[in-house]
Amino acid sequence: MSPVYADHPFPLIQTPAFLLKSQDPNAKVDIFDLCASEMASVHNMMGRGFNAIYLQAPHIKQADEKAFCKFMLGWYNLLHIHHSGEEEEFFPDMEKMAGVAGIMEANVEQHHAFHDGIEAFKAYVDDVLAGKAKYDGQKVVQMFDSFGPALMQHLADEIPSLQSLRQYGEEKFSSLLKRFDQEGEKNIKALGFGGMVWCFANLDVHYENDMWTQWPPAPSVVKFVCRNMLWWFHASTVKFGAVDRLGNLKPLYAAAEEKSA
Repeated sequence: MSPVYADHPFPLIQTPAFLLKSQDPNAKVDIFDLCASEMASVHNMMGRGFNAIYLQAPHIKQADEKAFCKFMLGWYNLLHIHHSGEEEEFFPDMEKMAGVAGIMEANVEQHHAFHDGIEAFKAYVDDVLAGKAKYDGQKVVQMFDSFGPALMQHLADEIPSLQSLRQYGEEKFSSLLKRFDQEGEKNIKALGFGGMVWCFANLDVHYENDMWTQWPPAPSVVKFVCRNMLWWFHASTVKFGAVDRLGNLKPLYAAAEEKSA
């Protein structure tokens, strides 16, 4: 038997920056590959959270049900805030920079494919926390099975969509990275302290040969406070996360051990 990690069943996204550097350490990572890589890093937090929920849901003990529900809501909040920001501001701004309407529409349409399933999931978790429904781990897994493939496909597809902006000319996207960082800052504020800690609980700093140890580009004091102070206020929730306090991938708290190959 071996411990279970949040690196499956849905695979994480390889970042364009890592793929380029793996082929040629001296390769230039332009603004499109860098933006797409940072987007992939955000999506991978969602992916690890997805896997952590999927693998642990059937094994949650009664004493941990409410805490696990809060962990699941942390995942939902990140997803909801991220996609709302894309639809309302970030994608329209990309189209304005390119000078071409509708170029991000396919990505928005993909949001619609999993929207209802995720909202039904959120309503169910709210009902469990309110005492209106009984926690059922198998039901959570079934819900994730219903929208998971469409969601994870979208998270992967959005990366080449950002890279494809290159065709409209780099000069039009001089503010691309600044705009992406602004969107990230806005989302972090919307998530609040609990949401930030949730993100750090699903951010593997050693992913892709330690390439992202300094990511996200937040002030060092923010990272310190989240990992060394706020973490303990949310300990009952972040224990379900993919990584430990320092960002090291760890065996999942509530998953059943898997048979060794």
